[in-house]
Amino acid sequence: MVSTKETRPAAPETQKWSFSADGKPLSLDEFLESYKKQGVFYEGKEQWLKGVVKVSWENFFLVCTEELDDISQRAAKMLVQYCLEITEEVASRIRGPVDPTKIAEAMKREFDEQYDNPIYQFQWAMRHDAVREAVTGAVANRWGK
Repeated sequence: MVSTKETRPAAPETQKWSFSADGKPLSLDEFLESYKKQGVFYEGKEQWLKGVVKVSWENFFLVCTEELDDISQRAAKMLVQYCLEITEEVASRIRGPVDPTKIAEAMKREFDEQYDNPIYQFQWAMRHDAVREAVTGAVANRWGK
């Protein structure tokens, strides 16, 4: 009798994205941990995030405030995931081979300075160093530099 080892499928994040600077596998949690060690993230209670498990256009500004001084590691993770969802959506509308330059150009065309515009929210979130570095690195690792 052949025994098989049961494995759980990897989370979508780990299947599609690597957050390392050198293209080697690095999870989002591992990436953000290095920022936590630097003291970048807010460590207090997050009453405003109670019940929020995923960022959407409706709750974006609850998670990503103007000052960016109350972004916790948990909030940063949700923001990175939201930004990567936006990136994938934009990339899905690009005809032909996708690369970071084409994604940036498409985002410029879709930008509208409105609070409910996902590209506006993407740019708003990218002001945070950890979010910007995670998203930029993941996109470069997936679609080339």
